[in-house]
Amino acid sequence: MQNHWIDRGIDKSLFDVFPNLESERLLFRKMEASDVEDVFAIFSDPEVAKYDFFTHINTKEKALLIIDNYQDEFISKEEITWGIIRKDDNKLIGYFSLGNFDEDAKRCEIGYGLNRDVWNKGYGTEAIKTITKFAFEKVKVNRIEATVTFGNDASVKALIRSGFLQEGILRERTMIKGELVDDVILALIRRDYII
Repeated sequence: MQNHWIDRGIDKSLFDVFPNLESERLLFRKMEASDVEDVFAIFSDPEVAKYDFFTHINTKEKALLIIDNYQDEFISKEEITWGIIRKDDNKLIGYFSLGNFDEDAKRCEIGYGLNRDVWNKGYGTEAIKTITKFAFEKVKVNRIEATVTFGNDASVKALIRSGFLQEGILRERTMIKGELVDDVILALIRRDYII
């Protein structure tokens, strides 16, 4: 299925070359097979998977499949997923993505996950701000959405600290490990965006 949003107004060069980004403490780059240990550490942690649709993984082969999937999504122009690298030790500490592009509405969605070892240290907020800046300035979207599983209060707080507004609750919207759960919908729109 072709992604027509690319042909109707959003920057066509978005998927030409993987867009490396940088913030004060973080580098944002394409994940590679050499990241398998760090990816496994994130996706094998049941606490990281608690509020997400995936079940924690138990083999490094599955971690390699996750990396391959992110690369395939970029090649097929569906989604950009960055590995988040901490500058001080060059460790991959998480992933952030932009996807679900809607050209007509100039909208996309942000998604992410972080290694539990770096929770509550401001990396999530720093990464959210970096990705939203890229989405507004380079992708030229008007609206960035985030849907967070109800109960994931830390994620909601990080988004709000980054300028997102909570817009409501989407009842029984997402299947999480066999159960329909509510999502919190948050968004940041261009006119409210402050650098």
